[in-house]
Amino acid sequence: MPVAVALAALAGWWGWRRYGPAPGGPLAGFTARACRSAGLALLVLLAAGPSWRTTTTTVVPGRLVVAVDASASMEAADGPGGSRRIDAAAALARALAARSDLQLRADWRLVCQGGRGEEGGRPFDPAAAATVAATGPSTPLGDELQRLVAGSRPDLLVVVSDGRVTSGSPLAAAAAAWEGQGRDLRVLALAAGSDRLEPELLIDAVEVNREAALDELEPVTVRLAHRALPPGPLSVRVLVDGQESARAEVAQAHAEGAALAAAEARLEVPFRRAGPARVRIEVAGGGRSAVQELSVEVRERRLAVLLLERQPRYEARYLREALKRDKGITLHAYLADGRWRRWGPLGPDHLPLGPAELGAYDVVILGDLGPDAFRAAELEAIEAAVRRNGAGLVWMPGETGATAGFARTRLGELLPVELPDAGAIARGYLSGPRQLRRTAAAAGIGLLESGGTAWEDLPRLLGACPVAAVRPGTEVMAEDQDGRPLVAARAYGSGRALLVGVDDTWRWRRGVGDRWLHRFHSQLLRFAAAGHRADARAWRIAVNPRRAAPGETVAVVLEAGRNDEPVPERAALRLRRTAGEGGGASEIVVPLVREGGGFAARLPAPGAGTWTIEAADGPEPGRTAPAELVVAPPADERRDPRADRPALVAFTGALGGEVFDDPAALVAALPADLARSESRVALSGLWDTVWALLLLTALFATDWAIRRHQRMP
Repeated sequence: MPVAVALAALAGWWGWRRYGPAPGGPLAGFTARACRSAGLALLVLLAAGPSWRTTTTTVVPGRLVVAVDASASMEAADGPGGSRRIDAAAALARALAARSDLQLRADWRLVCQGGRGEEGGRPFDPAAAATVAATGPSTPLGDELQRLVAGSRPDLLVVVSDGRVTSGSPLAAAAAAWEGQGRDLRVLALAAGSDRLEPELLIDAVEVNREAALDELEPVTVRLAHRALPPGPLSVRVLVDGQESARAEVAQAHAEGAALAAAEARLEVPFRRAGPARVRIEVAGGGRSAVQELSVEVRERRLAVLLLERQPRYEARYLREALKRDKGITLHAYLADGRWRRWGPLGPDHLPLGPAELGAYDVVILGDLGPDAFRAAELEAIEAAVRRNGAGLVWMPGETGATAGFARTRLGELLPVELPDAGAIARGYLSGPRQLRRTAAAAGIGLLESGGTAWEDLPRLLGACPVAAVRPGTEVMAEDQDGRPLVAARAYGSGRALLVGVDDTWRWRRGVGDRWLHRFHSQLLRFAAAGHRADARAWRIAVNPRRAAPGETVAVVLEAGRNDEPVPERAALRLRRTAGEGGGASEIVVPLVREGGGFAARLPAPGAGTWTIEAADGPEPGRTAPAELVVAPPADERRDPRADRPALVAFTGALGGEVFDDPAALVAALPADLARSESRVALSGLWDTVWALLLLTALFATDWAIRRHQRMP
């Protein structure tokens, strides 16, 4: 500063004494000199003088973020007074509202909810915390907290959770990441739940024929999982349209530690009314209960069966009599011994193998016959009935081996297996006692339910048709004690073909009549005819998987039931929630894209509940068979829902925080205000001001004006 003043004084002196001739007249000369001297001094002072120092102080409010774990384990009701774990969030909201001196404003976020797609959690109103449902399919708590902190940059983080992490990074990884970034963050946790092993009862799966026959006993299999229940049986009830139709009791199985034990109930349910039916499964035991609902389409029309046989061998004779006594089946039988003739009072007088006549039958049974019994046009008509119209074809070879002759014809493509030649079949047919065993493939779809007594415990069968190989795409539904296929099924176009490789199930009649023979064959006939019987409507909706967790990807396909069905230009499906309650919309319309001869789409599973899927656009109304999607919270989140308090303690301790069990205690530990002051110093020079510019301009302008008036340079 002294140097700047000295330089300014020197510039002023030089301007007074040395800056050109002085104007004439004492007043004008003095004024001009003074302006000139002052202007030069000011110019030097502005250029070399000091700057003004400005300090600005800003108060930055603190940021508090509350992260609430909304994974499915937080729905466990092991809190105070039997409350849900997630109800701790509502208690925390009430405690925060009660502290009047608190200057913090909390930002509430739901994390681990799944299927939402929000970055850093979903904001929600704490006033509605008590109504929040915990539905997240997994608990990626470490990853979600890292995203939340990166997006909101809080000064204090409060986590409401049971500490369980089932996917992604552990909590310790989040703490290490924040420490490595030098982030000054304090974390507090409100622990929810207990580490006690709570009793649990779950319905894992329900297997039932979704297209049930009217007035028939349909098998229903209920697969259960349970843990830590008091001793006693599990009660299983099946209700159809609100009326109890079947009941069973299942003994509890045993499992070690936290593992869930598996149990299974098998019931037979009659359906007395045609049309859509609601099936409700209720399971109770040990003070716990579980419920699942699904829909079944009950068909009134009788199964139309065409039986074609060479001679009235024992198997065909007893099967014919059993099917004639079945009120749900219409049977037309014909024999080819010498010439085709009707075998019984029902059916046309001639062999009904024309294309139009075959359209009236759901399933065709080919007995111990070869291709020489048919004309070429008749074989083509049978093949078209299966491939295009969805009819079933059941092969029942006999000891002559004549069935092997079809391998050289077009109809041979419908054989699910490869057969040796006729001679090999005849030589190898009587190969000793056979025990029929149901395979896992049949059990998975509820086929070949024996109704109490296992098939292998029935009288032995004396032979079986030898099989050279199983064709690609074929599923073995029953096998013998050596693993040889006895019943095999293969889809063909819209229909299905079955091979029944045994022909003496009539031996099961001893002392019980048609009970086992009819049960065995009637299930196979209805299974084979499912494509034809389902197609009162020309379009079908397929859903995969049919049971999903919220947010899980589900594939839906709209496909024509017949190859000649015209395909519309566009299509869409409507999903309607028909059972259960949950968040989100209760009706969703999904546009489809063209795929092959139909339409398809992939979508995240909507909220929990039972959803009916029907056509919203495309095929004509009433020509599409609806489908069903069951959306339920995943059982994996509940299989071991014990809280992990040590993980919370380690997580908060690494960041200078602690874990609380009481919301009031946590709120009491919060600072009243997290605000902090930030100061900013700004420097501004003297020359960078308006008044200095105006003064300098005025001084030099006055000097210039006087000199111009005196006509001086």
